[in-house]
Amino acid sequence: MNTDLLRDFLRCAETSSLTRAAVLRNTTQSNISKRLRALENYLGQTLIDRSDRPITLTQAGRDFLPVARQILSEIDKFTGRSAPWHSSEGGLSIVMPHSATVMVFPLFKEWLSHHIPDMFFAPMIANHDMAAHMIAHSEVDLAIVTRHPDVPIDERFTVFQAADIASDRLVMVTSPRAAKQKTGPIHVSHELTYIGQIWQANRDQSLASNEVQHGMAADIWAYCLAGRGRGVLPASLVEADIEAGRLALCTWGKDVAYRISLYCSPRAHRRAKRIWAFCAENQVHE
Repeated sequence: MNTDLLRDFLRCAETSSLTRAAVLRNTTQSNISKRLRALENYLGQTLIDRSDRPITLTQAGRDFLPVARQILSEIDKFTGRSAPWHSSEGGLSIVMPHSATVMVFPLFKEWLSHHIPDMFFAPMIANHDMAAHMIAHSEVDLAIVTRHPDVPIDERFTVFQAADIASDRLVMVTSPRAAKQKTGPIHVSHELTYIGQIWQANRDQSLASNEVQHGMAADIWAYCLAGRGRGVLPASLVEADIEAGRLALCTWGKDVAYRISLYCSPRAHRRAKRIWAFCAENQVHE
């Protein structure tokens, strides 16, 4: 029997919702329903009363619930003995934009460690398009992706469920000694990058003539620290510099907030799927 059927059943039992269970299992409601039917056919018992809203377990479902948990617990214990997980054997592969490596990813790992211990990751840096290719082809287990309502994400992401893990916003900064200057270059992310597209969609058009585009957020950060103009960067990337007085905020217009989401590949390691499911249950809502 496919153990995924048992995990689907447990999610339905825990959430009392086919829709919510489908989200947590990174699939569609119709697929969840088909899997549950397959499990019920295999057992010869009706496990879920679909006429109730929210859905409820039948007596057979309530009887089978501890059995399913025990089966999965024993299987996970057995497979865990040989599953690659220690960092020396290779952690879970996760791809993200460079800006996420400074604060977003470390804070995400720290938060996650309180709930799912003994995690090891093998991080990679890639732009939005490359991350979409890698997650769609299961070349990585997980992807951290920036999302903004004014900028469409790569269509390859749209077939997967997103779990929001953080939020961030774009800010304009400069060095304290250059803070009074209203002229000069404004360093921004290149328009082919996703962050650059967020800026293009939300900027004050009067600033456009002074823009200098860069492919890496690190380059913008370096120019700002050197006092060579203003720069538009994710707030998480420059918070420490602002607090330490190395950079100062500039007023430039509306607040540009965006979400940071986690995606899981179709053939991800089971531990990666567990992480994604936990994040989907505890999404950031701001």
